[in-house]
Amino acid sequence: MVQNTDLLIVGAGAAGLWAAVAAGRAGLRCLLLERRHRPGLKLLLCGNNRCNISHAGSAAELQADYGEPVGSFLASALRLLPPALLRERFAACGLPSKVLHDRIYPSSEKADDVLHCFTDQLRDLEVPLLLNCPARKITPLAGGGGFELQCGKLTLQTRFLLLATGGVSYPKTGSVGDGQRLAAELQHRLEPFRPGLAGIEVSDAWLCPPGSAEAGVPLVRLTLVSRGQTVAITEGNLLADRTAVRGSAFLDAARIIGRRQLDAYELVLDLFPEQTAAGLAQMLSRGWQKTKQAAATLNACGLEHSLARGLAEKFARLFAAGSFCPELSQALKSIPIQVRGIRPLKEAIVTIGGVSLADINPGTMESRLQPGLFFAGEVMDIDGPTGGYNLQAAFATAELAVSSICQRLAPAPPAKAAPSPARRPAGKSPGDKKQAWGKDFWQKRPR
Repeated sequence: MVQNTDLLIVGAGAAGLWAAVAAGRAGLRCLLLERRHRPGLKLLLCGNNRCNISHAGSAAELQADYGEPVGSFLASALRLLPPALLRERFAACGLPSKVLHDRIYPSSEKADDVLHCFTDQLRDLEVPLLLNCPARKITPLAGGGGFELQCGKLTLQTRFLLLATGGVSYPKTGSVGDGQRLAAELQHRLEPFRPGLAGIEVSDAWLCPPGSAEAGVPLVRLTLVSRGQTVAITEGNLLADRTAVRGSAFLDAARIIGRRQLDAYELVLDLFPEQTAAGLAQMLSRGWQKTKQAAATLNACGLEHSLARGLAEKFARLFAAGSFCPELSQALKSIPIQVRGIRPLKEAIVTIGGVSLADINPGTMESRLQPGLFFAGEVMDIDGPTGGYNLQAAFATAELAVSSICQRLAPAPPAKAAPSPARRPAGKSPGDKKQAWGKDFWQKRPR
């Protein structure tokens, strides 16, 4: 049994690793637990194994991009650890970064380097990492003196506990809902799980033809409409295969559908967002004059071959009529997408839902129901767009949680003695000696 531990962190994903390093640097006696055989399994998958660690911008800009209620909840965490400071922290540990299209990556563009950065720091700071150790049960100790955690055959005790177990997507990486279950057993409310940043299944044969290889468009615009009102407009790339459409524009739209729990919606696709209808008409006319073939004309305008062939069939009537302006160009900038559904939660990049934000103090990440219990990352009902937002939220909430715990553990400043009318002889009084011992004790406390 481990006693007198300052902090137990459950979950060695992005949030848990950051928290463990922060705790180690602060001198806390900390133990990091992970249910799988190695840490950071989902971290290795981020950004197509390139690990998009954050998004360029100020804390206020990112807060707006998260949308409500997530943005307001993350405000304190983002101010404490904005993207610029996050990059400085990684650089100081030997992991430089770079910005590509507002997305922040490690300079090597290798997720392995990010994980090694964390594990190297854990080693150097002598923070223990316990693997193959799923958390089973949390029991608050009498008198608010901390928690007892059952972990397999071990029983651990701690003054503070941080749940950083992630969401419930990609369960093979260890995200199976342990933290949400433990929180619910301690009377915390759970918001229903929904897929966020997931592929969208469509019925449009030109977009997802059976047996086709993956096709893509570098930049599209997608308008999400519900009950006649525009809900959101997303921009990014498009990636389509025979099962679903992905790419950042569609992933972000799926996240908004899940976050707002829309039950009736439509998607309208603009394949040429950088062109006006008139400009697109001129491009089509020039392409047609050179090729006299519909698919070749669309391919010359920048569309991948399989998409060009599918669209040529879809708009065969307009090509046959030679109606390049304005009807064909307008059609290509406003294509209704026939949505069948969103891909399953287990395939989603991020989980919407989890521990209710109403039960967590956004200024500290501490539970409002169980003092000493903290949360970080996707175990809570937080999620963000593609482009590094979700890792930024994981790191920032972990930083805030550990900072809050450190403030709780810090010794109170000694009370000032009341002035005495009698002048004391030179030298230290017993009170002075006691105060000096107290200061020296905290400077030398075990790390």
